[in-house]
This record gives sequence, structure tokens and C-alpha cells, in this order.
Amino acid sequence: MKINFYTLCKKDFPFVSRKKLKEIFKTIKEIKKIKEINVIVVGEKKIKDINKKFLRRDRVTDVISFDLGEIVEIYICKKFLKNKKDFLKLLFHGVLHILGFDHKNKKEREIMEKYEEKLIKKYFEK
Repeated sequence: MKINFYTLCKKDFPFVSRKKLKEIFKTIKEIKKIKEINVIVVGEKKIKDINKKFLRRDRVTDVISFDLGEIVEIYICKKFLKNKKDFLKLLFHGVLHILGFDHKNKKEREIMEKYEEKLIKKYFEK
């Protein structure tokens, strides 16, 4: 799996290890179809435009994911990035959406948040 990082704004994202991310993703059975993940950090205006155009929601959001078959694009809004953990949480959140997870109700949200925390914890393990 190839993981690419891009930024369309002045904010840089924290360094994260592609190798470590690939190891974590290999533990997720459902992720096998994904060959490439593009992570793009954008500003508030860009993510709002994307949200409005593709999801018909006229507001700023933290992360938007697109499943393009073997390639996944994850747009992360720089407004929500304060540290490495925030970045990882949104990256994993975006990937989980691609895999079919959602948070339309409290139970779904709790399941998704638990999985995100598990992946973040795994990232920081030695």
C-alpha cells in the first residue's frame, strides 16, 4: 500500500511514519482492496467547498473521505490539527469511513471512537 501526504495550505502536518501506518493497516482485514491512500490537508474554505459540492452540506468539517476503488482520498481540515494525535485520529477516522463505519447514532459513534483509539494506541506502541 502506498501512502501519500499533501498539503494545499500553509499548515504542515506532523511527521508520521508511513512504515508504522502500513503495519497498522495490514492488521485491518477489510483494507486489503486499498492500494493507495492520499491524505490532503486543506484549509477551511476548501473543505467547506468539498463538503458542499459532494455531500451537500454547507459547513466546515474535520475530515472527508472518498473511496475511488483501489485509491482513497482523505481530506483533513488544518483547523482541527493541533498535534500528531489529532492528525492520526482524523486519518484513521477517514479510513474507517471508507471501510463502512459511521457515527449517525450514539452506538455507532462509540464503536468508531473505540476503534480510532485502538489504532492510535497501536501507532504509539514501541
